[in-house]
Amino acid sequence: MIETIDSRQLLAFCTLVQTGSFTETARELNLTQSAISHSVKNLEEDLRCQLVTRTGRKIHITDDGEELYRDAQAILNQMESARGRIQDRANLGRGKLRIGASTTACQCILPNVLREFNECFPDCILSIVPADTPALLGMIRRHEIDLAIVVDPGNSKDVTIKPLFSDELVLVTSPIHVFAQQGSVKMEQIAKERLVLYNKSSHTFGLIQQFFRQSKLALQNYIELGSMEAIKELIAINYGVSFLASWVVENEVNRGSLARIQVGRHRIHREWGICYANEKKLSITEETFLGICESVAHTMPTGQL
Repeated sequence: MIETIDSRQLLAFCTLVQTGSFTETARELNLTQSAISHSVKNLEEDLRCQLVTRTGRKIHITDDGEELYRDAQAILNQMESARGRIQDRANLGRGKLRIGASTTACQCILPNVLREFNECFPDCILSIVPADTPALLGMIRRHEIDLAIVVDPGNSKDVTIKPLFSDELVLVTSPIHVFAQQGSVKMEQIAKERLVLYNKSSHTFGLIQQFFRQSKLALQNYIELGSMEAIKELIAINYGVSFLASWVVENEVNRGSLARIQVGRHRIHREWGICYANEKKLSITEETFLGICESVAHTMPTGQL
C-alpha cells in the first residue's frame, strides 16, 4: 500500500516556508494558528523528521524541510494545474489566464493574439502583466503568471521556452543626424554618441552591452527609458541614437522620420519565445493561446530578416 502525505498539511507547511510566520500562514489560509501548528507537527510525525525550528518568533527551515518544500511545491503546482485543466474542460474556457509580456509585445504582438483568442474563449478572464524578460521569468518560476512572451536569454533551464520568431536590433537615428548622411558608421563613432536605450534591467540592454564589448568598447553616454515610443520620439528630434528592433521602427523608417544606419558585418539578433514553468501541464486555454501566438508570429515581417 502506497503511503501518501496529507495535501492540507503540505499546503500549511509550504505556506509557512513562504511567510516565515505561523500567524501569517493562519491568516492566509483562513485557519487558526493552533491548526497550522498541529498540521506541521503531524506532518513531522508522519515523516519522522523535523522540518522547522523556532528561535523566539523566527522560523528556521531544516535541511529536510528545504528538500520537502521543493518537492511539495511541485506537487501542489501539479494539483493546481490538474484542477485548472479539468475545470477548463467543464467550463469551456471560462477560467482565468495570466499573461506576461514586454511593453513592446503588449503594443505590437498581443492585440492580434488577443483578438483571435477572444473568438475562441470569449468567457475567459485575461490579465496582462507588462514587464521585462528577467522579471517575467521570475513570475513564471513563482507561478504568478501562466505564460509569458519573452526574449529568450538562452540559459533558462527551469522554464520551457517555445520559439516564436527572431529579430534584429538596428542602429536608428534622426534623418538629419550626421550618420544618416554617411550611410554607414563604425562602432567607435557610435560609442561617442548619446545612446537612448531600453531599460537597463532588460535582456535587450544586455545584448547591446555585449555588442559593444565585442568591439572592446564600453557603454558610457546613455539614458534608459521604459517606452519604445518615447525612445523613438527622442531619436526623431535628434536627441541621440539607438538600437531598436527593425520591425518596431519599420513604419517610421518608411515615412522618413527615422533613418536606419548600417554598422558593418556584426549583427544583434534576438530570439523571442513564449514560456511556462517546466513542470506545468498546459490547459486547453493555455495551449490555444500558445498556438495563436505561433500563428501570429509567422505573419510578422521579422521573417524577412
